[in-house]
Amino acid sequence: MSESKAVRNDRSRSRFRRMRKQGRAVSPVVATLILILIAVAAAAALYLWLVGWQGGVTNSVGSPSTQYTVTIGGSTSVYPFASLAATQFEQNNSDVAISVNQGGSGAGMAAVCAGQVNIGEASAFEATDTLIADDGCPQTVVEEIVAYDGVDAIVASDNAHGLQSLSWDTLQSIISDSSTVAPSSGFLFLTTTNTLTTDGQVWTTGAPTQGTGFEWQEIPACATAATTCAGVTFAVADGGTFAPTGTVLGTDEVACTGFANDLCTPATAGDTSSCGFTVCAGGTATGTTGVASATIHIYYRSDSSGTTQSFLARLVAAGTTSTTGTPQSVGFTGCTGDNQFDGCGGTYASGITTGENGNPAVISAVKGDVNGLGYASDGLVQASGSGVVPVNFQGYGQSLVINMQGESTALGEIAKGIAAYDGGNWAANTNAYIGWRPFLNVETAPPTGEVLRYLEFVMDPANNQNLAAESDEISVYASGLAGVVPVTPIPGTA
Repeated sequence: MSESKAVRNDRSRSRFRRMRKQGRAVSPVVATLILILIAVAAAAALYLWLVGWQGGVTNSVGSPSTQYTVTIGGSTSVYPFASLAATQFEQNNSDVAISVNQGGSGAGMAAVCAGQVNIGEASAFEATDTLIADDGCPQTVVEEIVAYDGVDAIVASDNAHGLQSLSWDTLQSIISDSSTVAPSSGFLFLTTTNTLTTDGQVWTTGAPTQGTGFEWQEIPACATAATTCAGVTFAVADGGTFAPTGTVLGTDEVACTGFANDLCTPATAGDTSSCGFTVCAGGTATGTTGVASATIHIYYRSDSSGTTQSFLARLVAAGTTSTTGTPQSVGFTGCTGDNQFDGCGGTYASGITTGENGNPAVISAVKGDVNGLGYASDGLVQASGSGVVPVNFQGYGQSLVINMQGESTALGEIAKGIAAYDGGNWAANTNAYIGWRPFLNVETAPPTGEVLRYLEFVMDPANNQNLAAESDEISVYASGLAGVVPVTPIPGTA
């Protein structure tokens, strides 16, 4: 029994020794397999990481992140031109972002002079000494003319009063009477109760009380044969009873087709009109939107703007002190002070005047009011779907009404006016639009770096002409201006 147990123990020990030998033989194989699996997994992970890294590098090479931002702010008139320029510049300069904001020329000049933007944009002449004295710009301030535009008097496309044209003196009278007190400076043509004056001439009229505003049938509509309006006594177009001295109702004036309460002048080839509304005007029609009042509603810019400055100076002839009476003598600065309406010494009458912030807001307001009369940038007015139309205009010292309806016609007349003025040819200016103004870029020092790159893009002849054409403005390189109007070089480059 004991022997058998001993045999069994020997057999167990022998079997255990064999198993230990086998265990030592298997372990290296398993370990090797494990190591191989780990190596393969690591290689796969490394490969995936490399692929991802390579893709990231490729993408960043094609679209590098923006490193520089050029900030621009100012005129709502210049905004469409500047927005196009920014978009097209960024397409080939992906390391630069152009930020364009609009807030009016006054805000733009204040921002650039305070160092808040790289480029300020104005839509009226701003001499560098004025920027230094009035806007706080440093002595190093510089500017460039980048394009040209016009300012239009505007009415709604569905204006019910047949207004097709007007003259500077009639417009000045309407604007003056919309103030609670007659403007104390800048206006040659002032209104008081029953009186209109221009250069000392007094006309007996039915003008409304100061601050109540003209109604459409009350506006002066001088129609005379072979004479000017100065010194001519006349009545007003009032429901078909218009009877100026020296004319016969029904012979020299006829009813305006489509507007029963209005009168057309001239009715015959021999009639001319050098003041007042030269064609259909007046009447008491309320219009298609059912507006009950026939009072002319004036819409103006409540923000400090180059559009207002240009409107006052060029269309209303405010600030003109010349006695020559030529378009060449009309300035660009409007009334005193900030060259806005308040600089003329008047105050707005409630109920007949409304301030709007920016050109688009003025256009929208006039569009919605058949009794509205306003002013805005020609490029925006003539845009498709604006809902307003420019009024054909007879400027200070001009004997002809300039047709501004239709963008191609307007651009041609604006270009003629610029060329005649800069060429010193005031006689030619009598047959061109007087209401033009420049688009200015202003910097506090000669531009460098990305700002210079942007300005060089804008002032490149081909780029400038394309940008102007797309935004319905006048290029500084327009064919009608070549050799007559000098192109402002970018300071420091010429």
